[in-house]
Amino acid sequence: MSAQYDGIAAHYVQTKQSPLRVHVEAPTLMGLVADVTGLRVLDLACGDGHYTRALKAAGAAEVVGVDISADMLALAHEAEQRQPLGLKYVRADVASLPDLGKFDCVVAAYLLHYAPDKEALDSMCRGIARALRPGARFIAINENPDYPAEPGGAYVQYGFSKTADSPLQDGSVIRYLMLAGRNSFSFQAHYFSRETYAASLQAAGLENVQWHDLKLGRDAASMGEDYFAAYLAAPPVIGLSCQRSA
Repeated sequence: MSAQYDGIAAHYVQTKQSPLRVHVEAPTLMGLVADVTGLRVLDLACGDGHYTRALKAAGAAEVVGVDISADMLALAHEAEQRQPLGLKYVRADVASLPDLGKFDCVVAAYLLHYAPDKEALDSMCRGIARALRPGARFIAINENPDYPAEPGGAYVQYGFSKTADSPLQDGSVIRYLMLAGRNSFSFQAHYFSRETYAASLQAAGLENVQWHDLKLGRDAASMGEDYFAAYLAAPPVIGLSCQRSA
């Protein structure tokens, strides 16, 4: 698959400071990950290493980050040089994931929906399953199949817009426009139904597939009582978990 974040890496990383990512995305993902103390963790679609570093800080014994974008990984390596944490980064396409050993947990903040078709999605899921120890978990933040496009301009107030190809079917393109003035940029994902995700995960040997509502962090009240209301009423992303068959 293409490394579409090459060329926009620096702009994309700036979005990690947005209230949505700080007060919704991070608490949701890390809440689902739970205790990783002493575990070996694989961070897929790691980007600049934001969650790779967070997982290490949360007590993981070893964290390996994987991303297809050379520009994103350059930022991850720069951060590791500034503050060495013993993190390892690998450039690879998850649809053809190399053998990196077995992990106690695999994490992916935005991965599966970049598969352009069912074949690539199946390949991703097989790679994830191969990387997990029996009984180990896969935790993700993923496109929400229930909201493939922006309902009534609901997301513009949060600095982005989202549209989807019609008619909607597995593999349909979802387009994001990040509204950052002169630094506005775009990227695309792909739609798959809940049933398709579950079928691909289960065919790879991953069971107990569950979807999880987004959660607000403890400090979300600092943004005001109603700031996140429209976003949570039509959440564009959602939590996902499953585990490798024992």
